Amino acid sequence: MSDTNLQETAAIADRAEADASGGGNALTWHSASRTDVGRVRHINEDAFLDSPEQRLWVVADGLGGHSRGDYASSAVVEQLRAFPRQHSVLANLQDMEARLQVAHEKCLTAFRKHRPGATVAALLAHGSYCFMLWAGDSRIYRLREGVLEQLTQDHSLAQEKFARGELTEQELASHHSAHVLTRGVGTHKNLRLDMRYSPVQQGDRYLLCSDGLYNSLESAAICTAMGQGSPGDACKTLVDLALKHGGRDNITVVIVDADRPDEA
Repeated sequence: MSDTNLQETAAIADRAEADASGGGNALTWHSASRTDVGRVRHINEDAFLDSPEQRLWVVADGLGGHSRGDYASSAVVEQLRAFPRQHSVLANLQDMEARLQVAHEKCLTAFRKHRPGATVAALLAHGSYCFMLWAGDSRIYRLREGVLEQLTQDHSLAQEKFARGELTEQELASHHSAHVLTRGVGTHKNLRLDMRYSPVQQGDRYLLCSDGLYNSLESAAICTAMGQGSPGDACKTLVDLALKHGGRDNITVVIVDADRPDEA
């Protein structure tokens, strides 16, 4: 994430801080998480953080084509687990970026021959806004009034080909280059993160997941399962469905609900 991108968040960050300190639009956050090694892999290289107290949620997917993907995903989560939440949104984002940089450097120096790598998708709630940081193809979705929207964009060679008009939307998911990542923690010399923010509405439900989920299920099935009961119920339904459809990869899901205090 560039300094310019950070600076561009200043106005929205100030508004988020005002919302958070004012209390009038306060939201409460409830979440649940679930992970499964799947039916093919022997090691679960996914890792996650489910921390409503920090209002921070993370999914990291260790890359199977690299040695010790579990080391990389654990490095990502452990760095963010120690995240000391501050009042300033910008300070929080800068600290998260710095911690991911530490994880990145650990991956670069951990092993001589085959460097471990991982994706990361992180959701930070502040006031009536959510801020997202990501690298790779772990995703963040939002379910709002029955409509599912993917809030992150995959960092893959196929996505770049699609952006250049070389692939159609129908070809995008199944193209062989969909698994060739252009960003990640420990995968390239420099760590490049994307960031976006989004206003939160009461009743919004967010999903963070590894590709083991969305490669197994169509968007319509994800949308239906996300709407099932509590966050814990939805997590179980999603993982069970992915396993039913083959479970060829590790599967990790984190579901996050935004509610008003009197409706929690």
